[in-house]
Amino acid sequence: MNKLRYDDIANRMPVEVCREFATFGALSDRAIMYLMNRGLVYSLQLKEELFTLGERSDRFYIVLQGKIAFYKHSEGNWAFMSDYSPGEQIGFVGMISLQPRVGWAYAESDSLVLEISCDLFHEFQMEYPEDFSVLMINLVREISRNLISVGDMLVDLTSSAPDNSNTG
Repeated sequence: MNKLRYDDIANRMPVEVCREFATFGALSDRAIMYLMNRGLVYSLQLKEELFTLGERSDRFYIVLQGKIAFYKHSEGNWAFMSDYSPGEQIGFVGMISLQPRVGWAYAESDSLVLEISCDLFHEFQMEYPEDFSVLMINLVREISRNLISVGDMLVDLTSSAPDNSNTG
């Protein structure tokens, strides 16, 4: 991963573009600029690793450009879970749950991501409390949508017609 400053990508990622991202939805321009300037921006090339199984989950990432794939590991097995596109976050659940990374994430195309560390997340809460509340709603909304998708996948994998003959 190549570390960049926001100044290096500001012409490709102006606040007007970032404002349209789901994770930044309804945040003030000042709040977005705070995160972009204080967070770390990384450039990843195709197939480059963002994080791997067992790493400490003390940060999450917002995809700015490109696509990030995530594979989950459990009991010796790997399964593709999701692609993350511009404006979506990856790694927030691990950070909040204080669990090590449960899988592997890599760039499916040349990508840019914004790293939000635990420290920056806390600083943002202190500096921009109203925007922090909006950010939390955006993050929880995305997690909720992912949970619905995972539930749908589970139904598809285990589906059988219920026996409705005994219902009133």
